Amino acid sequence: MKKKINVKMLVIFGVLLVVIILGVVGVGAVRTFMSGASSAVEPQGVTAVSSADGKSATVSWTAGKESTSSVFYGTTAASLVLTAIETNSTTDHNVSLTSLRPATTYYFKIVAGGETFDNGGIPYSFKTNGSSEDISGVTPTLVPTDTVLPLSETPGNTAGTCDPKIDYNGDGVVNSFDLVECRENGGTMSSNTVTPTTTTNSTCNNLTDLNNDGVINSVDRIKCLQSQKI
Repeated sequence: MKKKINVKMLVIFGVLLVVIILGVVGVGAVRTFMSGASSAVEPQGVTAVSSADGKSATVSWTAGKESTSSVFYGTTAASLVLTAIETNSTTDHNVSLTSLRPATTYYFKIVAGGETFDNGGIPYSFKTNGSSEDISGVTPTLVPTDTVLPLSETPGNTAGTCDPKIDYNGDGVVNSFDLVECRENGGTMSSNTVTPTTTTNSTCNNLTDLNNDGVINSVDRIKCLQSQKI
């Protein structure tokens, strides 16, 4: 006895099979579309050319679809904090990176069509031209320095004679160091600023320039006391 074929079950099975086939084809189509969208703006032939002085560079690439793009860059792969933005939509991209340091390795990634591209999971990289010692174009910081005028140009100094009232070393204080500075630069002590190194004043109150430094101060009193053995 022959079994009857259940036509209804066959129909249902056929419909399910068609739905499954269409579903697989649909997912594949979506994947193909998305893949096509990604590949259309994906950078091809990425290059980075440094300027001769190493202070700028141009990142170039082509793509199958027009888009605007940005390049994020920095001196470490983990810190791409600088940005160069492309304003025109194009398939031939040339983005200028500025304010670079000579002889320095830079890392970068490209953002185009809302997608981020790099070199297989790591940032692209290049090294700028020039020398690390190249500081051309950099304004030096001026540090004030003390200036000692030549004896012929020092106010109050005549015929190379050191004046004990002039601040020769420019420190804002007139003392024995100024006379030392003057003498080291060829100056001489005048006869009226140097007095004998001995004294007969036992009280050491009315001092003279006992140590011949051109200034009467506590050092002279100490010398006086020492000479009198007080």
